[in-house]
Amino acid sequence: MRPRPTMPSGPMSRSDGAILTSPVPFWGLRVSSSTTACSCSCLVLVRHRPGMVVCPSPMREIHVAVPGRPYRVRLGKGAAEALGELLASVGRSRAVVVSSPPIWERHRDRIVRGLEGATWTAALVPEGERHKSAHTLQGLYDAFLQARLGRDGVVLAVGGGVVGDLAGFAAASYMRGVDWIPVPTTLLSMVDSAVGGKVGINHPKAKNLIGAFHQPRAVVADVAFLDTLPPRERQSGAYEVLKCGIIGDRALFEAMRAAPPGLEGWSEAALEDAIASAVGLKARVVAEDEREGDLRRVLNLGHTLGHAFEAITGYRRLTHGEAVGWGLIGAAAIARRRGLLAVADFEAIGAAVDGLGPRPSLGRMPPERVLEAVARDKKAREGRVPFVLPTAIGEVSVVADVTTGEVLAALDELAARRAPRPQRA
Repeated sequence: MRPRPTMPSGPMSRSDGAILTSPVPFWGLRVSSSTTACSCSCLVLVRHRPGMVVCPSPMREIHVAVPGRPYRVRLGKGAAEALGELLASVGRSRAVVVSSPPIWERHRDRIVRGLEGATWTAALVPEGERHKSAHTLQGLYDAFLQARLGRDGVVLAVGGGVVGDLAGFAAASYMRGVDWIPVPTTLLSMVDSAVGGKVGINHPKAKNLIGAFHQPRAVVADVAFLDTLPPRERQSGAYEVLKCGIIGDRALFEAMRAAPPGLEGWSEAALEDAIASAVGLKARVVAEDEREGDLRRVLNLGHTLGHAFEAITGYRRLTHGEAVGWGLIGAAAIARRRGLLAVADFEAIGAAVDGLGPRPSLGRMPPERVLEAVARDKKAREGRVPFVLPTAIGEVSVVADVTTGEVLAALDELAARRAPRPQRA
């Protein structure tokens, strides 16, 4: 067997798939002429020649039966080892890998190994929610042009939700749409943004306000990426898994309620089962309602308030999952006050959120700013913002008549609540 490919140690000629030989502006930065450093100050362009593909172990496959554009989620350890084989199977001759410097540094070898046999380039975008912007998007268009990406190519989004949303929207809008394949590297992106085709960027006043529906050709969810996931990011993803249990899978809810804080020490089998359950639930919902006309709105449980909390704190103090965790309790509080949710179920939801580990306290959010952010929610219809409210564990309802007073009462309740360190036996 040939040794696995490595990143070149120096510049090559353009005909060999080189790093660009002359500096070119990129997000106000410069293209590096060397592959030795993968930082946000460089746009790395590398091409590999065909070679042997390393095949992974048998994987789970979850079918997302979107009418007219069905696809499969490959889930399991080693799923990324056959990316080149996947590209060949969908008839794509050229790929641009979009990632961020920390993710690329951490997972480069695995991606390079998996892409042996394919022709590809890599473009690195700045890390962080605040860079999911029109400015960064323009830089990606420039990168696609430099890589000579055409409609016969594909965009691989290797990273978390920010990279996936950004790369997916770039793919949706470049040349009026090219194919893309998410390769999520975080738990949150595996169970949330990678499946369903919702892509987009943020506006300074609202999250994900600019976007599109653009279903991927496939999703590659390699759980081996989670082995090196920082604890806070793992916990952030756990809130999204818990959300799926509250929406429509009581067994998943109970599994998450019994899981250790931050999922630390949880068995690999239990984690993969939870991911499969969450992805399966989302796949069923998306297949029934691709464009969020009605049913798909249930997936926004915890997000109406959660997105507001993220925007108000500048996408810095709370991770997306932590904001959703607070949003889950807020939605449950509104439902309890309305008499839609039993007190016991409200307490179970709160305990499950708290049990996933400590998170930043919400504090007293400026009410007027929360109400303003909620009013800008992209799900608004005729001036009304629909809220997804739990009515039991495993059941939710979408209501369009939540009042300002109800939101303010929930904010008061959240402000008084602390996220204690869980005490587990």
